[in-house]
Amino acid sequence: MNKLLIAVMYSDKSVYSDCKKELVSLYGEISVESEPYDFDKYTAYYEKEMGKRLLKRILIFKKEIGKEELKDIKFKITEIEKKYSENDKRRINLDPGYLSSSEFVLASFKRGRNYKEDAGDGVYLHKVLEFKDKEVVTFWHTFPDYKEKKEWFVEIK
Repeated sequence: MNKLLIAVMYSDKSVYSDCKKELVSLYGEISVESEPYDFDKYTAYYEKEMGKRLLKRILIFKKEIGKEELKDIKFKITEIEKKYSENDKRRINLDPGYLSSSEFVLASFKRGRNYKEDAGDGVYLHKVLEFKDKEVVTFWHTFPDYKEKKEWFVEIK
C-alpha cells in the first residue's frame, strides 16, 4: 500500500493555501499534514529562484497509488508549479512521491548515477528512506531534512 505524498516548499502562505486546495481537488483528502519547518537551514540551493524564508511541509493523501503512477503525477505537479510561477521563477516547489510500510520514494527529473530507478520519460524514482522493522535506513543521497526528520515518517506510516 503506497500513499501519495507531496513535499511542498514555499514562502507565501496564500500560494501554499491555494495550491493545497488544487492538490486536494486532484488527489483527494489529505490524511496527514506536517507542521511547516524552516527549510533555509538545510540548503541555499533554492534561494536564487525562490528567495529566502522557505518553509516545507509534507502532505500525505489518503489516495493509494502504484509506483508506475508517479511518472504521470510528476508531470501534472510540474504544470501546477508553472501555474504559480512568476517571471519564470517558482513560488512553490512540489515533490511527489509515495510512502509505504517499507520505503519513502520521491519522483524527480534529476538523474542519479546509480541510486535512482528510471521510470521512463525522464522521470526517476529516488528512494529517500527505507523502513526495516522499527529502524529507519538513510542513504548518502538522503536529503538532510529527511535525515533529521526521519522518525516523523515512522510515526505516521
